Amino acid sequence: MANINLLPPEIKLKIKRSKQSANVFSICMVAIICIATLGLILSSLKTNLLQPNLDNIKSEIDKVSTGLSSYATLEDEATFLNDRAKIAKELETQKAYWSQILQDLINSVPQQVQFTNLTADLSKTPNFILQGNTTNEREVIKFKEKLEKSNFFKDVAFKSATTNESTAATTTTEKTMKFSLEFNLEQKQVKTSTDKEVK
Repeated sequence: MANINLLPPEIKLKIKRSKQSANVFSICMVAIICIATLGLILSSLKTNLLQPNLDNIKSEIDKVSTGLSSYATLEDEATFLNDRAKIAKELETQKAYWSQILQDLINSVPQQVQFTNLTADLSKTPNFILQGNTTNEREVIKFKEKLEKSNFFKDVAFKSATTNESTAATTTTEKTMKFSLEFNLEQKQVKTSTDKEVK
């Protein structure tokens, strides 16, 4: 059996073009459906798999950031404490141990020397002004030499000296000498062996 197409060529061309348009339209529709399906799959994948991982990573980043900020606070506090400790050590080394200083001063005094006045002020120079009485000049010189040899004192100098003669009831003439010494503080405390090792 034979098919005979008796349609004019214009109608045949029109039918052919409409079939081609339908094919192109169906291809576009399939492409749109594929793209939409792929978009839905990707959205579902993002929501179900990627978003929880992303949220976990964000929460871990937040925890690390919080930890870092707390470490920064701890570091600031540690720096503050270290600064305070350094200041305390400096103040401790500058503190004068008066019991040691006065004991050394007392140990330097010869037997014939008596103090009448002692002025100490570390903010002025000379730091110490000492006034006293003795029976002769040799005792004052001994006292000055002992102070110069002391670890605590330096720049020992005579400020003044006057001699008085007084007559006692036994008609003997007793000679007394009033003197004044100036000196400075060389160190504020006894250096121990550990202090020397540190230096």
